[in-house]
Amino acid sequence: MLLGKYKRKRMTLAEADAIIERSKTEPPLELEKGDLKAIFLAAIIVFVPFLLVFFGALVFLFWLFLRVAGG
Repeated sequence: MLLGKYKRKRMTLAEADAIIERSKTEPPLELEKGDLKAIFLAAIIVFVPFLLVFFGALVFLFWLFLRVAGG
């Protein structure tokens, strides 16, 4: 295998149940001062390039359709 020794071992059902039980007793994480802005910027960085490519392809297909259908 390519990365055989770096492969993480699978979690057992008992380990997963233990993590879920432990998370029920821990208090939720609090957001700090700039966290919402960072979350928003990360979402923009992830989704805007995808949206630009998607809508650019749609505009190109629309333009191509008008060129071919128009003459």
